[in-house]
Amino acid sequence: MCGRFVFSGNNWPDFIDDLDKPEIQPNYNTSPQDESPVVHMEAEQFKIGSMQWGLRPSWSKKSSMEPINVRIETVQSKPMFRDAYQQRRCIVPADGWYEWMTTPRGKVPFYHHPTDNSVLLLAGIYEQWSNGENQMQTFGLLTQEATPNVAHVHNRMPVLLKSFEAKHWIQEGKVSIDTTELEVYPVAREVNKSSAQGAHLIRRLRTLFD
Repeated sequence: MCGRFVFSGNNWPDFIDDLDKPEIQPNYNTSPQDESPVVHMEAEQFKIGSMQWGLRPSWSKKSSMEPINVRIETVQSKPMFRDAYQQRRCIVPADGWYEWMTTPRGKVPFYHHPTDNSVLLLAGIYEQWSNGENQMQTFGLLTQEATPNVAHVHNRMPVLLKSFEAKHWIQEGKVSIDTTELEVYPVAREVNKSSAQGAHLIRRLRTLFD
């Protein structure tokens, strides 16, 4: 699962180095229904567009229950996701993501990010929706079983791609086993509020073991 993620816009995937990057407002607490930059392909060329997080198929009505996560194990078989998986795969750049661990004192948020502070490439699918007057593009993030280095927080995690896999994912839907080295640590519960913003949200929370 991935309920919130971070993208400051300081680092972009190297496979789109030749594209003009949009100026974005850093979002340290990207939440469902927020807009975020998404890399997809049109006419065999990579393109960066702003899309809303929460997948809304073209045939669907507006809903507050639009899925933000899609299991990679079933994305090809579920009717709601199958068409997007076959035709509209994308990549969402991120600095890291938040996940919550259930503890006796309640749910504690943890921040996950690459140890080398490189940009993460989150595999996703997207849809184009219109009601005749308004048009929008929406996306959902693919998730997989958590790898051993993060499974202590939650049993699911985003599907992470290497840069060389970008075109293979978007054109063919191929992914490999993730080997990204991640640093995981607790952060303040302020991130629980979807309105909370600022770089301080990803600051490591001091514990008894620090």
